[in-house]
Amino acid sequence: MHRSEGKQPQVDEEFDVVVVGGGSAGVAAAVGAARAGCRTRLIEKYGFLGGAATAASVSIYCGFFDQRRRRVVDGVGGRVLRRLREAGGYQEGSFPWSGNTFVLLDVETTKAALDRETSAAGVDVRLHSTVVAARRQDGRAREIEVSDPAGRHRIAARAFVDASGDGALCALAGAGVRVTPLAERQTSTLVCRYGGVVPGADLSREGVQAAVAAHNCCSPEPLPREKGVLARLPVTGEVLGLLVDEHVDALDAAALTGAEVSARRQARAYLDAFRTHLSGWEHACLLGTGPQLGIREGRRLHAREEVCGADALAARKRPRESIARCGWPVEVHSGQGATRFVPIEGKGWYDIPYGAICSADVDNLWAAGRLTGSDAEAFASLRVMGTAFATGHAAGVAAALYASGTRHVVPAVRAELLRQGACV
Repeated sequence: MHRSEGKQPQVDEEFDVVVVGGGSAGVAAAVGAARAGCRTRLIEKYGFLGGAATAASVSIYCGFFDQRRRRVVDGVGGRVLRRLREAGGYQEGSFPWSGNTFVLLDVETTKAALDRETSAAGVDVRLHSTVVAARRQDGRAREIEVSDPAGRHRIAARAFVDASGDGALCALAGAGVRVTPLAERQTSTLVCRYGGVVPGADLSREGVQAAVAAHNCCSPEPLPREKGVLARLPVTGEVLGLLVDEHVDALDAAALTGAEVSARRQARAYLDAFRTHLSGWEHACLLGTGPQLGIREGRRLHAREEVCGADALAARKRPRESIARCGWPVEVHSGQGATRFVPIEGKGWYDIPYGAICSADVDNLWAAGRLTGSDAEAFASLRVMGTAFATGHAAGVAAALYASGTRHVVPAVRAELLRQGACV
């Protein structure tokens, strides 16, 4: 619950900008703010950065390219890709059914690249830290309370960015959010990593479908998803499996617990099916899951402006308002193994306006990544991690300018993003 009245105890630390969440959006926001000259704290609950890419082993960056293979995200995200390439942890691929280019990652290389990127920018990073309260006054967020192994600490800032994925800061600060009804929410996926899969083993969609069908013919507990993605990762040669879906409320701890247990049980069942029915998998083993579900949808920001599906699909350009580009198609995961792709017009990209990352009711709060203000159709496009780097970068720059006295001046935000190498 946010606090807004009465005399408050003295704060422990003060910053220009505080960013909550160390995933793609959060790293980009913190680096963008720091490179704009602000003293910046980045708060992350895990012991490493990366968000879903590392905490859920979703070792795929989608959204850096449009369907014509043109780069639409640069700046902080571009520098991270260059760090990954230099370290040998970068490998491009494409989905045959949509034509979209993605980047396969090595988890440990990604953690190290994000450490280097934040360190080089001078970001003050605090891992193992969770926001537990926030105080708002006169329409602005004033401070947050953070719990870490040493106890609780009060941190004040001039501007805040919520890049937590689930909108933790927005909720605590009493900012408006949108929560889609569960029946309409996208599924979550437990990423599996398999070892012992020999070179040349069958990783095809057709092979997966046949193996699952053969397994289901003789199993008392049939696997619910017949199609999935298998991909060989760089560096380790492990096989990434996007196979296990759960339709769950990510904001309900009890439901999420049950889904995690169910998903891990399915991960082993898929291994059994592949070892028995898929060529080259005879000696495969399950190296790891997650460690948590890859959550696609929770809260979204009640923003000053909402990106709508019609604008996304029509590749709408907004040269005066744009703070980021998105070239990923509408990708809807409506059920177990049920995925629908709708391409952007001309296989191109659309602009994300400044208002989509600004809280409608907290003047010094921005949100990015899958919190970006959008309707359900646009959300299914702009939620991906490549685009999250872009919206996060913009949110961090906007927060930095606000903290320095330039408040909600879109040309100034665009100019600083361009100075930092972003695509706008």
